[in-house]
Amino acid sequence: MTVFPSFEQIVPRVEAQMKEAQALRATHKKKMLRNALIIIAMWIGLLVCLLANLPGGLVGLLFVVVLIVSCVLIGLSLGGIRNFHHTYKVNVINATLQQLFRMIEPPEDEEDYRYRVRYRPNKYIHNNQMRKSKLLSSFNRSSGEDYTSGQIGLTTFEFSEVHLKHEEEYRDKNGRKKTRVKTVFSGVAFIADFHKDFVGQTYLIRKKWLNQRKWSLQFSGAHAIELEDMAFNKMFETMTTDDIEARYILSSNLMQRIMEYAERAHGPVQISFVDSKMYILTETNKDLFEGRFWRSNDREALRIIYEEFMTYFNIVEAFTLNRRIWSKR
Repeated sequence: MTVFPSFEQIVPRVEAQMKEAQALRATHKKKMLRNALIIIAMWIGLLVCLLANLPGGLVGLLFVVVLIVSCVLIGLSLGGIRNFHHTYKVNVINATLQQLFRMIEPPEDEEDYRYRVRYRPNKYIHNNQMRKSKLLSSFNRSSGEDYTSGQIGLTTFEFSEVHLKHEEEYRDKNGRKKTRVKTVFSGVAFIADFHKDFVGQTYLIRKKWLNQRKWSLQFSGAHAIELEDMAFNKMFETMTTDDIEARYILSSNLMQRIMEYAERAHGPVQISFVDSKMYILTETNKDLFEGRFWRSNDREALRIIYEEFMTYFNIVEAFTLNRRIWSKR
């Protein structure tokens, strides 16, 4: 079994990056305070000019100048926040991930055990990969961030925040062309490659009335099954094209771990086993892998980020990604 380092083991190795982030935050906060004071002083000055009954044309000109300068200063302040978030990701989060993987203790009985990680904060999982999960309706707009990929043992993985939307044009009752935008998915997508194709396809979808995804899967040949774990059946609707394989994949231990994950997730969870991969889509509006600009407790903020990453790395380890079962054909 892979042993990951604890948060306490990692923190001393990223202390320098954390101090740099603290200094950058302090610098941007001072600039924001300065900009705020300048804006307040300008508007107070403009008010004084109004009360002094200065010519209307001059007051109007001053108003335009004050408004433009205020917008510029606000833009600079927001740019400082964005700069902090980007720098925090590139330096602190990336360093934490690299140290986490450098300190892994691999299983003693696996000489060719491999582990690596790469973090690209401005990238996200490709649209084609999302479509292959077969858990989503059609979409034509996408964005995302915090793309993380790597390998633990024989299993390769990737995950990121992903936001998918479907945009379509229509005409209202007066014949005017308008645009309708529907959110298809917003959250974290995680993909683990077992490196062995499944015979069938198995899906764990939400248990709810009028589930359009269920109808779509039935149309593609999947059917609902009941598993031995009643608590699991209450949490998920299990659909599959191969009963025997589905029960083989969803062992009692795996079902228990899936339920534990779903209970602590930040939103609804759906899972599919398609081709050689497991897809886990977790809906959430939280920005999970982000530095905290307005909070100074960097250690606690980084702990939360570490725990988010570990949630997914533990999935790789815990969801029976075993070379004897899932080795490449």
